[in-house]
Amino acid sequence: MSAPVKSEESGSIWSILNVLIAVTLGGLVLFWAGAFLTGVVSQTTGSTEAEAETAASAPATSAAPAASAATPSAPAAAATAPAVPAPTGEVIEITIKPDLTNPLAYDTKEFTVKAGAKVKLTFNNVHPTVPQPHNIVIGALGSKDKLMGLAMQMATDPAGMAKGFIPEAPEVLFHTKLLQPNQSEVLEFTAPAAGDYPYLCTFPGHAVLMNGVMKVQ
Repeated sequence: MSAPVKSEESGSIWSILNVLIAVTLGGLVLFWAGAFLTGVVSQTTGSTEAEAETAASAPATSAAPAASAATPSAPAAAATAPAVPAPTGEVIEITIKPDLTNPLAYDTKEFTVKAGAKVKLTFNNVHPTVPQPHNIVIGALGSKDKLMGLAMQMATDPAGMAKGFIPEAPEVLFHTKLLQPNQSEVLEFTAPAAGDYPYLCTFPGHAVLMNGVMKVQ
């Protein structure tokens, strides 16, 4: 009868061991599951806190442009146009003609006037051997190349002749009409501020040689 007792005791021991193993494994599973969930919660919390911090800092960043917009910086100094010189009462008379040696050039390549002086420029389009239509166009400072280009463009403009080949541009300060051979015109104006002002004939092809400089002091 002792053998059955041992068998029952052995079975009881294995049952206890199985329960202990099951409890241990269950505890490990619960531990790892808890650790996993804790990590997930921690990551979620950290992400939420980071997003909250980003959201909290975003308005402060976006508010900076608004603040700067509310207090605009001082405007840049506006470009000042050259002052128009006061009339001096002085009258300067100049006469220009086509050059006798080179009929496609002016006989006067340069002349000097004082700022504010009244200028009476007479252009006599008279040449004994090579009569050509000419004009005189006085341009703004540094406008020679642009006026030459505009004059060449007008060569293909059907209305160019009717306009006397005078470019319609703000760079044109003073001009005569297009004078036919043996015609003349007196151009009157007040000399502008000091500088070198180009003058040229804007009949197509003439300006390359037919040009000069009005020096204003």
